[in-house]
Parts: sequence; C-alpha cells; structure tokens
Amino acid sequence: MKRLLLILLLVMTATALALAVVRPSQALPEYSAQTAEPCATCHVGPSGGGLRTPRGQAWVGSGRPGVVPGLTDALALLGVRLKVNAKDYVAEAGPVKPAEPLRLRTIEAQKMRQWLRAYEGN
Repeated sequence: MKRLLLILLLVMTATALALAVVRPSQALPEYSAQTAEPCATCHVGPSGGGLRTPRGQAWVGSGRPGVVPGLTDALALLGVRLKVNAKDYVAEAGPVKPAEPLRLRTIEAQKMRQWLRAYEGN
C-alpha cells in the first residue's frame, strides 16, 4: 500500500512539474490584428504558434513593428544577401495562359514516382 501511495505521489509531482514548466504560446491573435496579416505570414503552421517563417523571424527581431516586412526585406534583415540579375527575368506582354494539368501515362507516372523516391533533395 505504501509503495502504491509513493508511486501515486511521484506521478502527481511529476505531472505538477510538467504543467508548471509548460509555457504558453507567444503567438497571439492580437499580432494578426495589429499587422493585418494571417498567422501563416509569420508562422510555418497556418494556425500560428510554433516555428516562424523568415518574415516572422525578421518581424520579431525588429521589435514587432506594425508591419511585417516583405520576404526580400525580411531576408535582408536576417543577413541574407540575394544576387539577382534583372536581365534574367522578362515580363510577359498581356495575360499569361494558365498552366495545363500534368498528364502522364501510367508508365511515365511510375518512372516519375521512382525518380521522386530516389531523389535526395536539394
């Protein structure tokens, strides 16, 4: 009986410590209202909280101003320097035709799946 009480006491103490250590999330809906941006602008998860995107990291690092920086500005604030040659990009005249859905024959789809499974990433 004493052993059972001791185990129960240890479990209750561990639970109380775990609850005391857990910190509430720092992501607040007020931030979304303040910046007029959805939570997914600053967080990887669309509902907010957890890991931040580069824009979210730059926003917090800037002291949480009223505006979340754009991606290129955020990257610059984080120390990322992009080298882009404007000549490599051409503006299309007129509307751009929407992309058509990818259509593969079964054998092509199987080859594509095999290639994707073997692909090790960037």
